[in-house]
Amino acid sequence: MEWTSLNDLREKFLSFYQKKGHNRLGSFPLIPQDDNSLLLINSGMAPLKKYFMGQATMPGNRATTCQKCIRTPDIERVGITARHGTFFEMLGNFSFGDYFKEEATTWAWEFLTEELQIPKELLYVTVYEDDDEAWDIWVNKRGVDPTHMKRMGKEDNFWEIGSGPCGPCSEIYFDRGEKYGCGSPDCGVGCECDRFIEIWNLVFTQFISDGKGNYERMQKGNIDTGMGLERLACVMQGVDNMFEVDSIANVIKEVERISGIKYKENAKTDISVRVITDHIRSTVFMISDGVIPSNEGRGYVLRRLLRRAARHGRMIGIKDMFLNELCDTVIEESKAAYPELEENREYIKKVILTEEERFNKTIDQGMSILSGLIDNIEKTATNAKGKILSGIEAFKLNDTFGFPFDLTKEILEEHGIGIDEDGFRKHLKEQADRAREARKKNNNVSWADDLFKSLELKPTEFKGYTELKSDCNIIALAYDGEFCDVVSVDDEPKEEVLVVLDKTPFYAESGGQVADTGIIETETATLKVFDCRKTGKGFYVHTCTLEKGFVKVMTKATATVDEELRKAIMRNHSSAHLLQAALREVLGSHVHQSGSYVDSERMRFDFTHFNAVTKEELQEIEMLVNRAILSSMDVTVQEMSIDEAKKTGAMALFGEKYGDKVRVVKMGDFSTEFCGGTHVSNTANLGLFKIISESSVAAGVRRIEAVTGAGVLKLIEEKQKLIDDSAKNLKLANSNELSAKVSAMVLDAKVMQSEIDHLKSEIAKNQIKGLFENPVEVAGIKIYTGYFGGTSSDALRQMGFMVRDKDDNAVAVLCGEANGKVTIAAACGKTVIERGIKAGALAKNVAAITGGSGGGKPDFAMAGAKDITKVDEALAQVPQIIKEML
Repeated sequence: MEWTSLNDLREKFLSFYQKKGHNRLGSFPLIPQDDNSLLLINSGMAPLKKYFMGQATMPGNRATTCQKCIRTPDIERVGITARHGTFFEMLGNFSFGDYFKEEATTWAWEFLTEELQIPKELLYVTVYEDDDEAWDIWVNKRGVDPTHMKRMGKEDNFWEIGSGPCGPCSEIYFDRGEKYGCGSPDCGVGCECDRFIEIWNLVFTQFISDGKGNYERMQKGNIDTGMGLERLACVMQGVDNMFEVDSIANVIKEVERISGIKYKENAKTDISVRVITDHIRSTVFMISDGVIPSNEGRGYVLRRLLRRAARHGRMIGIKDMFLNELCDTVIEESKAAYPELEENREYIKKVILTEEERFNKTIDQGMSILSGLIDNIEKTATNAKGKILSGIEAFKLNDTFGFPFDLTKEILEEHGIGIDEDGFRKHLKEQADRAREARKKNNNVSWADDLFKSLELKPTEFKGYTELKSDCNIIALAYDGEFCDVVSVDDEPKEEVLVVLDKTPFYAESGGQVADTGIIETETATLKVFDCRKTGKGFYVHTCTLEKGFVKVMTKATATVDEELRKAIMRNHSSAHLLQAALREVLGSHVHQSGSYVDSERMRFDFTHFNAVTKEELQEIEMLVNRAILSSMDVTVQEMSIDEAKKTGAMALFGEKYGDKVRVVKMGDFSTEFCGGTHVSNTANLGLFKIISESSVAAGVRRIEAVTGAGVLKLIEEKQKLIDDSAKNLKLANSNELSAKVSAMVLDAKVMQSEIDHLKSEIAKNQIKGLFENPVEVAGIKIYTGYFGGTSSDALRQMGFMVRDKDDNAVAVLCGEANGKVTIAAACGKTVIERGIKAGALAKNVAAITGGSGGGKPDFAMAGAKDITKVDEALAQVPQIIKEML
């Protein structure tokens, strides 16, 4: 067998299976599409579940992919060993009810032994212990030496997750040679040593399990195979582990150049080099697929990887930011197979740089605080059990200083110190509850898939691009979670009736655009439609209220979309396209859509940008959009191949996976985007565009909310009403006089405030006159105390300032009561402060006697008294408190 690069191996595999009649698919994005069960794609099969579950049909029923994957359960082990990594590529060939074991084994053996020319004597095969069929095929048809065959149990060679499709599998192993073995005479496939490594797993999905140990044979089996590209490259390049594979080793070389560290010369620094190398690969691909650093979900995984890599950079002496430079090597090594990396290069670098800058601002302060906590624990702990960081301290590090919990835990482990995770989680409970509620909400999106996945009918035909009223047939009904032939109104309307039509004008919620609303009518029923969702099998499920009559399956109906609301939605959706074009023109090409929401009332657009948008920039953006509207540009829609669409310069949604055919929406020469939503026919239909807010959603993500058409008129009416009501309240005959009137009132208020301040000062002077007559002296310090009923905190402040400013060697502790609230004020002259008496500490100690609290600056402070009956006692204790403070 010949040395083969990782990139060439990928191409060899995909080309081989393409020649065998498989659809060659590009890698799906790392963000799962229409699958809330996964945070990130972690296997080659994961994005294809809808085909295996029968929710969608793969053309030709065959596919081959090289799928990028992220797995993070063993993130703490990455770097410590050379076996673990978070990013990998999985080669796979798949059959959806087409070929089975015969072809799967034939082609696998052919690819390894003929295409790659791996000697047969170095390959071993395992089968499930009861799978005689697979054993026979391997031995008698593929010609595998029986001594290279092994039967293994259910734990190793049977793929099953709960109920549903499952089946036995065959694994192909490669013998790396005796030097990798353990020396045991029993050493063979299944041994824990490194000699025999699994390179390919062929899963034969042939049963349906009820999850209780009962299995029913499927009429047609499926094939799902997976072979790690990096592991195969280890075999073909004769290297020990994935960090020595050519494209990954080139990343290590760049880490060596930046750090000045030589890999494989020091075990400790080798760990950091591997961590950085693995994590930068993961982060580059995640960002390219649309993941943004955040504090939850997949965004937190990305942030954790980036910050872990940044910290290990510091550990090997890299003082400056370097990850955004290192990512260039990752892109260069992988861009041939993943051209989107090159397309998104500047954006990827910007996200990494921004996150690294943010981390650098927190890491030094956080490390300093954590180091102090570690020193304290090591000094005070009497045994290993006592070496624990409290949950509240871990929470403060995370909440106040942005120091990641996982990083805290990792650093503590390096010092042999544990952490109170339960305590930390307790302080994060509120955030966890919010996340849990969000997950529940997200899982509800798939309600229709679960109920309608068994329907064996043609998918719904969507007519809503060209018509708002369609004659159609009702092909399925459901109510209260069950299919029905008929649903009727009893005493009152029935809500949550689910209706599937053979064709519909109703747009199903998708791509940030809300579903259409309207009515469905039959000869016997009227249904009000308030939601519409599309299932994985292409059924449009209309959620309705049956207002009168009864509705039956297989009856004719007329479906009518609310035209006024649809047109408002279209205006707002089209404005989102114009806005993105304007944003990129004003802010830069790094701007990409990060999310959107479009309904009849407004448009909300989330986009990548790393600073608040200035008032001037917003004005320019708004002007550009309105100029495009007033230019009356035709809006054209075309379906074309994805390659053709890219040649037109059409913008794709970041991280989205598109099919072979895409829908391109073009607005003059101003905007061209991939989009499946509904739009106006001319930009002039928008009327006007007005931004109502700009805010931050997350680190590196901004949000603009805007209105169009009638929404702008409504906004103008609301603003005018506010102006008219304000003028009326100020008894103005004309609202045009409002500005001058408000300016005059502000001036009057300033004059009045000045007079109030003067009066307060005079009142304070009168109240304090008798205070200076009999001071108590302690160690040469004059102490003035007093209680003043009906005195506000502002007046008390003025009195304290008078004492402080009158005598540098004086202290005043004064109490005032107003509206049932007692305030304590403490003031200290300059000389007194120099002697160690601070007003903040004094106010706190005096208030404590009453059960209250407070504090402030050395020269003046205020506190609240809790038990009013102890105020006299507190004032009497002032001389003693000062004695103790000296």
